[in-house]
Amino acid sequence: MAETSGTPDPLAIGAHGDYKWLSSRHQLDDLLRLCPSVVLGKYIAVTSIDSGSLSPTDDEKLAGWESRECIGYSPVVESVEALPRAGWDEWYVFAQPVDLGVSRLRSNMFDPPVTPGEVGVFVNYCFALHPPEWASLADLFWSQIDRIQPESYIADNDRLTFVTRNESLFAIVCEALNHMEV
Repeated sequence: MAETSGTPDPLAIGAHGDYKWLSSRHQLDDLLRLCPSVVLGKYIAVTSIDSGSLSPTDDEKLAGWESRECIGYSPVVESVEALPRAGWDEWYVFAQPVDLGVSRLRSNMFDPPVTPGEVGVFVNYCFALHPPEWASLADLFWSQIDRIQPESYIADNDRLTFVTRNESLFAIVCEALNHMEV
């Protein structure tokens, strides 16, 4: 882990395999405003919104949003303004539509452990990748990321967590957030 300087609250930055990650005091709205390319032209699987599951509104359903097994699925994202968000949100971003299986949002993801075809929800644990006391939860997180293989992961709780295997996108996000005051 390295921390960048130049802001009142530096970004915590690290890597895991092909993925790079950052954690900061920014919010999801900051990320979408500064770097809409994180989601534009892509598909989002929403595993948490306001600590619960996404129930698309009638307008969202007309736009192509679906909910299956407590996971919300977007159509191709054409505008960040129309994306449902409420804080305590967790998104997996993909280049094509996916089906992640069954959400473990409403059950203990530790007992029994999450298995293939299930998705644990990390955002509600105030989860962060860098403190050593979160190492066991981080191991579960990376196991799930390695299995699901999203392009990016975004969580917005008391901190913004952004994970991606797209190096150029990661550089753009780091630059934008590092130069924005919180």
